[in-house]
Amino acid sequence: MSGLTSTATSLLQQVANDLPAFWNLLIAFASLTGFVLCGYGLYRAVEEQKRGESMMGAAGIFMVGIGLVNFIYFVNSATMTIGFSTGNLSTFSYTASSSSGTPGSSVPSFAFVILKFFGWLAAFRALLLWSESARSGSPPGTVWRGTTHFVAGIFLININQFLGTMGNYMGG
Repeated sequence: MSGLTSTATSLLQQVANDLPAFWNLLIAFASLTGFVLCGYGLYRAVEEQKRGESMMGAAGIFMVGIGLVNFIYFVNSATMTIGFSTGNLSTFSYTASSSSGTPGSSVPSFAFVILKFFGWLAAFRALLLWSESARSGSPPGTVWRGTTHFVAGIFLININQFLGTMGNYMGG
């Protein structure tokens, strides 16, 4: 009986040792899949715009891609929201935390995830506006509207780093 117990214990120990590697593989797969879906969503949006069809399907694919790219932030925010962030109770306490030197950079809050999501949407809107400006008969100022959307989108995507840099610059 003790042989079975030691075998089960060693098996569980091996599974626990392999969880961080599996988590890193899952993060990499989600990010790669998200980038592919974002690219496919943009390609499909351009094709549907050329045919004059609705781009809602392409926008949905693009949003799913954004969600997969930000998968780690969604999971960390969700675990913090339901109270798994105190002490060693965190479900993902075995994952490595990154420290880039900016305040609050280890796990962004849910507000930052939402702002990054709207940043990706603004960047996508910029690409659509630039595509529209290439057609004849587009309203004047379309290029500048696209540029404004693109700059605002990049700002929102990098809001956490920007605020951390400004906090360090201002002495906070």
